[in-house]
Amino acid sequence: DAFEGRLVHIHLTGLNQKTAPVSIRETVSFSNAELPKALPLLAERVGQGVLLSTCNRTEVYTVGDDLNGASDEIRAFLSDYRGVDVDELSPHLYDKVDAEAARHLFQVAAGLDSMIVGESEVLGQVRNALSTAAEHQSVGGPASRLFHAALRTGRKVREETDVGRNALSIGYAAVRLAQQVLGSLDGRRVLLIGAGEAGRLVARALQTTGVAGLAIANRTPERAEELADALNGRAGPLDEIDAELVEADIIIAATEAPEYVLMADAIASATRTCRRSVFLFDLSVPRNVDPAAGELNGVSLYNVDDLSAIAEENLKGRERAAADAQKIVEAEV
Repeated sequence: DAFEGRLVHIHLTGLNQKTAPVSIRETVSFSNAELPKALPLLAERVGQGVLLSTCNRTEVYTVGDDLNGASDEIRAFLSDYRGVDVDELSPHLYDKVDAEAARHLFQVAAGLDSMIVGESEVLGQVRNALSTAAEHQSVGGPASRLFHAALRTGRKVREETDVGRNALSIGYAAVRLAQQVLGSLDGRRVLLIGAGEAGRLVARALQTTGVAGLAIANRTPERAEELADALNGRAGPLDEIDAELVEADIIIAATEAPEYVLMADAIASATRTCRRSVFLFDLSVPRNVDPAAGELNGVSLYNVDDLSAIAEENLKGRERAAADAQKIVEAEV
């Protein structure tokens, strides 16, 4: 390892749901498909680094000698790669170094820094960030050890505290929001756009609510069919969803597409045909639904930032467990 036997610094620059709205977070988000191209470019600037990007955060972790230059290099990387002005990003970015950076990563892995405290998906996302960085040779020994320690901390928190017990996922939180807005979901018809992990979580949550039917649309029809078979739904290609839009009471978008997959005019046409209220939830970052759809009569459009009330409700029942988890984090730091 290039840093063997030398004193190095840990540096983190990032933003999350606490510092930036979804309109900013989506400008610097990275899908799994983009990481093979982005990571080598990041490594050219910072020497070695790990890029952690989820619906609620984009964070760059690096280890090296130059503590002062890392922040500027990471900002320049995000700005250049995404074509976003640094001045637009800077008010939303935070910098953490050494123990503070480690503490933050351990809290992330433990689910303590999530919008939904205790949610379990983030531990897998931290693991995937590390494995992808290793696969593309953008991470060395010190950063690797840091992330392995974070994963160990996350597992320990889940094994030794109640922070993850009966925790909501983002998918379950979205369904709870729908129940708050619509009341009972019994008999409602649902269109789910996206058959990835986020879509699966939403679909499983919907199964417990008494919905009358579940239609699943995906760019890859085979994945939609696989999920539909498992959940007694029906599947269809993404480019043939007009008929499903007309039938749906609830539409949930949860894909990794970097652009809108559902435009306002398609929603307008469907609501004119069915003449009923539609609950539309955009679970994706970058957003998959044209925000103009929220201005249509009879359409209620929500995104991940609208889960804050659900998140606060979830936290009230987990304060004791979160305090126990934080003690483990401090010991591991």
